[in-house]
Amino acid sequence: MCTGRLSESRALRAAADSARAGTATVVLVQGPPGIGKTTLVRQFLAGLSDFTVLDSTATPLPAASDVDCLSRLLHRAAVRVPDRSPAGGPSARAAKNPAAVPSGPRALRELLETSAAPWALFVDDAQWADSPSLKALLEAAREGGPLCLVLAARHSHGWDEEVLHALHTVAPLTHIALAELPEAEAAALVATALGDLADDVLTRRLVQRSGGHPLYLRSLLDGHGTARPGGPGRAALPASVVRRQLTGVPSEGVAALEALAVLGGSATVPVLSTVLGAPDCTSALDPLVHEEFITRTDAQVPTVAIRHGVFRDALYDTLPAVRRRVLHVAAVDAVDERQGLAHRVAAAETVDVRLAADLLETATRELAEGGLLHAARTLLSAASLSHADDHRTDHLLYGAVRLLFWAGADAELTRHGHAVVTRRPCPWRDEALGLAEFAAGRLTSARRLLDQAQESLREAHPGQRAVVLTELALVHAILGQGEAARHHADQALRPAPPAGEAGLHGPVGRRRETGPAVARPAPSGPADAGPPSGAVPDACARAPYVVVPPGLRQAARALAAYGTALWHGPGAGLDLLAGLPEDADRIGEEDLPALTVRGILRLADAQLSSATTDLTMVTARRRSAAARLLGTSASVHLAMCHLLGGDWNRAAREVGTALDDEQGRCFDAPALWSLRSVLDAFRGNGRAAETSLRQARDLAGPLDFGGPQYHTAMARAMRARARGDHRGVVDALQMLAERSAHSERVRIVSMSWLPFLAESLVSCGLADLARAAMEELKSTGDDASNPHLRVAGAWLEGRTAEAAGAHEDALGRYTEAVGLLGPGRDIPLIRGLLEIARGRVSAAIGRAGSATAHFDSAEDLFTRLGARPFLEECRAERRACAPERGDTPDLDHLLTGREREVARLVGLGCTNREIADELTLSVKTIEYHLRSVFVKLGMRSRRELRRRVQEAGGGDGHR
Repeated sequence: MCTGRLSESRALRAAADSARAGTATVVLVQGPPGIGKTTLVRQFLAGLSDFTVLDSTATPLPAASDVDCLSRLLHRAAVRVPDRSPAGGPSARAAKNPAAVPSGPRALRELLETSAAPWALFVDDAQWADSPSLKALLEAAREGGPLCLVLAARHSHGWDEEVLHALHTVAPLTHIALAELPEAEAAALVATALGDLADDVLTRRLVQRSGGHPLYLRSLLDGHGTARPGGPGRAALPASVVRRQLTGVPSEGVAALEALAVLGGSATVPVLSTVLGAPDCTSALDPLVHEEFITRTDAQVPTVAIRHGVFRDALYDTLPAVRRRVLHVAAVDAVDERQGLAHRVAAAETVDVRLAADLLETATRELAEGGLLHAARTLLSAASLSHADDHRTDHLLYGAVRLLFWAGADAELTRHGHAVVTRRPCPWRDEALGLAEFAAGRLTSARRLLDQAQESLREAHPGQRAVVLTELALVHAILGQGEAARHHADQALRPAPPAGEAGLHGPVGRRRETGPAVARPAPSGPADAGPPSGAVPDACARAPYVVVPPGLRQAARALAAYGTALWHGPGAGLDLLAGLPEDADRIGEEDLPALTVRGILRLADAQLSSATTDLTMVTARRRSAAARLLGTSASVHLAMCHLLGGDWNRAAREVGTALDDEQGRCFDAPALWSLRSVLDAFRGNGRAAETSLRQARDLAGPLDFGGPQYHTAMARAMRARARGDHRGVVDALQMLAERSAHSERVRIVSMSWLPFLAESLVSCGLADLARAAMEELKSTGDDASNPHLRVAGAWLEGRTAEAAGAHEDALGRYTEAVGLLGPGRDIPLIRGLLEIARGRVSAAIGRAGSATAHFDSAEDLFTRLGARPFLEECRAERRACAPERGDTPDLDHLLTGREREVARLVGLGCTNREIADELTLSVKTIEYHLRSVFVKLGMRSRRELRRRVQEAGGGDGHR
């Protein structure tokens, strides 16, 4: 089935219509291999029920015994439509032997004259068709009649001048150039294949990986888990498809493609020539460029690259092992040292102790340079080349798993978790298993295993135990257990090595020497014995390789601050980070976890502006290894800053960027999808909000801890609030409020939802519950001074007073709440809702002018935010407070302040450009306000508005 290609299909149908009308047409469909030429044309031909359809497929380099393309078409006619055969009915000999069927231009003309019904002739792979056949077919089209000739070709480079001249002098000629699917059509193909599974993040990954190439996209869809973190790394592109695409490519071109695949998909021409053992491979590349297998950049040093990574992966997988090894060996001397080492690993067939030692040296350098992910992969390669029964091999694996965790590569860590299970029992195995459980979202199990590991490592290398304690502190922090997080982080800080000691260490904590360490004899002792009570096996206590990630001390300090904030409030946690510089230029890579935590705590402490600055600095360096320990937490909380601060477009971009990040932690995605649901709900897109929330719930389901519940509960509540469903808000958030006495997490997250809960509880007649929840928070630590919690308190008191009919008191409380939303901590959405409340109580006590001003302010806020549900709520409240009077409602009542200004200037006779200059706005903004004015006043013309304004006295005065 061909999805999309709508314009191309229309062009083919138009050609068929011309043929039906008696005008012969030629359609040339061109595009690279696998782009969908054949599928498109055959789907078109299947719909031509009133045509006689004949097709033929050309082949490259036909043998002497092969018949030409035209003869095959005529043979098809003799077999399929014998009554129209130029020789009458086919003989049995003709049916079996195409050469027995009359051929040539005359036979073709006779065939086409046998019936007045239209004909459709299709030649596939026409780039290989013989010239006489092509000229005969084009000449038939020139003579006219009910004929639609379709040629599908990769290119026309092999056609001679006569064929090209004939092709371009045929009228009409329809040229259809097929390229990769546009993003919208590729997304439609994904949606058709996956249905409800096709969320926009998965769709974007599939489209990006395939480049919109329909064949490669379908191969990814065959196993769509390939696009998700943790899924298989390659597409299921069959070897037969690869061979089919390479049909007709010269052998030297195929060899060049194979070498490029081994080189990772791209290389300079000199490097490629060296691998191929040729002085210059340029001539072999020209056909590959023509066939669109590769792209070529003709810079000072020409570079070539395989166009599609899916094809590169599939081609590499189809290479015979011997051929692959030969190319890897040839590549070793053609590339730099690091790449050469990778090719040596790929070419290795058995245990290679010397190569493993070289890999250890490389891993040491990579770790010293901060390349955690590179170092982890290098250690995995070293383990694969070492003796499986050597306990030192186990420690290479454990070190790699540790670095994958610290690099935030949970998906990759999960793929190697099964290898850890089969290793000998020891504390490092417990740690590695705990980290694998963490990556899989089983934090309760991870906590148990890491705690078991740190207890067994009391006598081990101090840096080793400090690493495990820091990992354990992180688990407790994510579980919302502040006291335990602070305790383990403090313990990690005591024995942690100085900053310069990060790296690979020897058995007694010294930096490993550069000799072939893998070849060292194992320490004596029963390496496979489990740890006895209160002791460590000798082989484990003297581990040959101790991997200490960089930034260990800074990470422990950050987690100590976060744990303190969970236990005593954000202010107490910020006190521990007081020495962290404010200037971005003074923030080192290893300080990024602390900067992330400071941004999160500043957000919790209502310092929106400062929090945004901190978290923006972290996300600007999101690819840094040090920033990966906390996953995409910086992006999650930066999006929250933008959401609360009113920059919803930036919030949506940050969420999208973070969702595309395949290195995030397993618990990040539910939070991000929840935030997307909130943004969709606030903008009035209920269906998208529901889809995003469902995705958040699905991703949170396998996780064994309650953290994601906070995000999904908040998303449910905000969707309900956007609908004006206060009971839904209470139902979603009551669980969080009820946990305030025993869940430390509430101190960090409550400020974003507590004002809404307070408002909804009062609206449902449950003010006592709101007051109890807030008193519980205010009674612990420094939360009583948090401006946003004070906003919630004032809002609660105002709603309570309003419900009791004490409107003056209510107005005072609402005004107090608005005043607390000062610079650097303003939340425009909440301020807009407070302005609605102020307008409502002002109208109740007869202050119509004040009420109008408050409602105007709210409308302006909601318009700028794009908060359609809240804008509608504001207008409904305005109508309820001051119903329209008669048939001519006054302008002050119906229009916002800005709209009244625009209408007044229209009444003075100003043009849109003059109004824009007067108000320092864009013409488009003026047009937007005028459309709103026309709708509200039920008018259709500018003249009508001008008369209305002048009748109301708004057209008097000077411009």
